[in-house]
Amino acid sequence: MKNFLVVFILFLSNNCYSQYNFYFGNIHSHSAYSDGNKDSTATGYNTPGENFSFAKGSYHMDFLGIAEHNHFSSINNPGMHVADYAKGLYQADTANKEGTFVCMYGMEWGVIDNGGHLVTYGIPGLVGWETGSGGWGPTNNYNIFCAKTDYSKFWRIVNTYPKAFTTLAHPQDNDYNNLIEGTLNTSADSAIVGVAVRSGAAFSTTTDYSDPAPSAYYYPVYYAALAKGFHVGPTCDQDNHYTNFGRTNQMRTVVLAKSLKRDSIMAAYKAMRFYATDDWNIQVNFTVNGSYMGTDTTSSSNSVINVSVVDPDVSDNVSRIDIYYGVPGSGSNPTQLKSITNNSILNYTHTTTLGNKFYYFVRVTQADGNVIYTSPIWVHRNLTTTPVTLIDFSGKQQDNAINLSWINATQNIQNFFEIERSVNGVNFYLLDSLSSNTDHFIDAQPENGLNFYRLKQINIDGSFTYSPITTVNFNNPAVKIIQINPNPVTSQLNIFVTSKKSENITCKIYSAEGREVKNITAALIEGKNKINADVSTLSTGKYFIVISKPDLRITESTFIKL
Repeated sequence: MKNFLVVFILFLSNNCYSQYNFYFGNIHSHSAYSDGNKDSTATGYNTPGENFSFAKGSYHMDFLGIAEHNHFSSINNPGMHVADYAKGLYQADTANKEGTFVCMYGMEWGVIDNGGHLVTYGIPGLVGWETGSGGWGPTNNYNIFCAKTDYSKFWRIVNTYPKAFTTLAHPQDNDYNNLIEGTLNTSADSAIVGVAVRSGAAFSTTTDYSDPAPSAYYYPVYYAALAKGFHVGPTCDQDNHYTNFGRTNQMRTVVLAKSLKRDSIMAAYKAMRFYATDDWNIQVNFTVNGSYMGTDTTSSSNSVINVSVVDPDVSDNVSRIDIYYGVPGSGSNPTQLKSITNNSILNYTHTTTLGNKFYYFVRVTQADGNVIYTSPIWVHRNLTTTPVTLIDFSGKQQDNAINLSWINATQNIQNFFEIERSVNGVNFYLLDSLSSNTDHFIDAQPENGLNFYRLKQINIDGSFTYSPITTVNFNNPAVKIIQINPNPVTSQLNIFVTSKKSENITCKIYSAEGREVKNITAALIEGKNKINADVSTLSTGKYFIVISKPDLRITESTFIKL
């Protein structure tokens, strides 16, 4: 029994209370196995394995998915062979490095004309329709048969595999057999997790991140899908056909996952725990009643919405945050619920009534014009409201602590309060007990990232109620860069960091074009540390420093090389 309790406690500490990390990547790209690497003669890159190697050196890229066109012949002649699909899966497994970089291999199923493309992962064989002896060889060009444009069967195939999912690649009106225009297809809703709000530029040859976000956008399809009742989130991927994986522009799809492992990234996509961004390192936290983006939940209270935005680039300011909402299945597009300008935090309570069903999502606009769309959170108000006796329960970071405050509207019925905290919005634990006349609390040891708080109000008669959940984003990483000198530098660079504990880290240096040029490992001790880097052979220009450890990018900075 004792051993069971130890194992159970370890399970809680390692799983129930763990937070999500932000991982940046792209799952819509191609190798020479179909119609990618069009510049292979010049670059020497052809195979999925070679392309994964290229992407690992790109700035702010944690994962890459290569999705080959699933067929051999069409107007564009993608040239996919069934035998190559198995090779691609093997190369993804070989290149995958858990905790450092995730490699995924899948397919872009379908055709453009009278069809629509679907970026798909998690199916162990190639799904296709080409039979006989074509240019692919003497056998059928598929492992799993599905007739061209038979999207109804394709949804069923995806749903056969528990980890599989698909996204609408660059959706047009009437695509997928009028999927968005027709009645809600529940099989498709189960299979589809995302809709591209931006895509491309597919045939760009840029490798220095200088392309702007593509002008082609598909957010009206995303809006229409939500209005129809689909449970989908927004994606934006580069659709690389040349050797520039991650380096065409700064556009990324960002997933919230517990670790940088393939199963965790796949699970985040399945849960729609992701957002689409034009910015390569922005972190957006969005919750409703403590639930993360992608959640379909019920509530007995009003919808308490918390949004916070963090961008390591100090010049990337938030121009506007908009909360949108709509009624799933209503056929009406989402509308703006609340907005704020020139602020990176927006907290808002939406008053609802019994029986209300809403979805909420966030659009963030930065001062430079970059736009971010989050996945929605679906909320069904299906329980009666418990009386709430608190007014303005909120919190904010103050130095190395979080200051919580509230106004108690009915002090005469409370016996005492209990303040509870969670790091995942689900599993709460007791921090402290407080007298009924208390109106604030200092959490001196918050977790880095999102902290969820609620008050348990224990009344004189023994009954109790919970307050709405308030969320505070605590930005105090375990490792900080406190000084870089000399800067500018000619040869020897000294990077001074502080660490809360002894641990091993990786310090990578990237050029202004986002290519990794130096990789240093260091064993930090608790307190102040110095990392030495010989940069004498680097060219003149601006460089990025990124300090990370397995599963987590910790901190970053810049320097100038003379």
